[in-house]
Amino acid sequence: MTRLKLCRTPMSKRSGKWIEDLTPNMPASKAARKTLKRRFRPVMKWLADAAQSADESTEHVHQLRVAVRRAMAALHGYAELLPAKKAAKIEKRLGQIRKRAGDARDFDVLIERFGALDDAPHWRPLVRRFEELREEAQRPIVKLYHKLKTKDFARRLRKTAKRIETGDDAQQTTLLQWARLGLSRGVEAFFAAGAADLNDVALLHQFRIEGKHLRYAMEYFGCAFGPTLRSEIYPEIEKLQVVLGEVNDHVSAIAHFETWNAEWDDAELRSLLEQRLAFERDALHSAKQEFFRWWTPQRAADLRRRFAELLQLPDEEHAA
Repeated sequence: MTRLKLCRTPMSKRSGKWIEDLTPNMPASKAARKTLKRRFRPVMKWLADAAQSADESTEHVHQLRVAVRRAMAALHGYAELLPAKKAAKIEKRLGQIRKRAGDARDFDVLIERFGALDDAPHWRPLVRRFEELREEAQRPIVKLYHKLKTKDFARRLRKTAKRIETGDDAQQTTLLQWARLGLSRGVEAFFAAGAADLNDVALLHQFRIEGKHLRYAMEYFGCAFGPTLRSEIYPEIEKLQVVLGEVNDHVSAIAHFETWNAEWDDAELRSLLEQRLAFERDALHSAKQEFFRWWTPQRAADLRRRFAELLQLPDEEHAA
């Protein structure tokens, strides 16, 4: 009988994004409990840091948003094993945290971007307004943190992970079987979104979202497959996120600036917004061109082929 090896990464190379110490043939229910426990744990930690120490580092809010996204992705990945009502309540709370972290993060990004410009002093009046809005965005984070702490949301997260379905059907389903189905769904949604008219920024954004979902699924299902997923396929999805992230930054900036330009009364601020809007529109055009240069039909077809090969491998090849 072949001894199954745990999926491990050397400590020096661990980043926290991969769910380690799982085996392809372990029950999916056991893998789900481990995964949700590890995905839920960082949420309250980063929420506390974002609420109490936001002035020390913008990284707290950034890591909070990432932690929540990964937790919600894992919740979706194992949804069929969870009590539906409990999972829905948890997802609602996580969505609230993500929204508040996202609002604050948008201003952190803008402040950092403008502060790094060669002509930063020219934009200082605009940055001061961003800083005021960032302070306003901090209050809902603090309020939600205290509310969830009072309600002992961390305990509710732990209890949710423990309540994973452990019936006969669930125990007969291995992680590999579950991961194949789950990852196949993600791959299908990703390539379906990629087949749309990506010149449309709304459809391009949806493609980016499906790429994020797929990336997170690869992180918590990774141990079900061989090293090809991490070493060859995952870097492609990661690179795609970087390229599309550049596009999204400009799309987001344009949306914010157009809204504020219509709402704000201050003539100086509106003039600065108009100046920056011209730059952002040009930068968006360049970022989209870079995306299309990189995301070619050939690259997409090659990635689809590698996913197909990965998902069709015999079980014993994964267990080696």
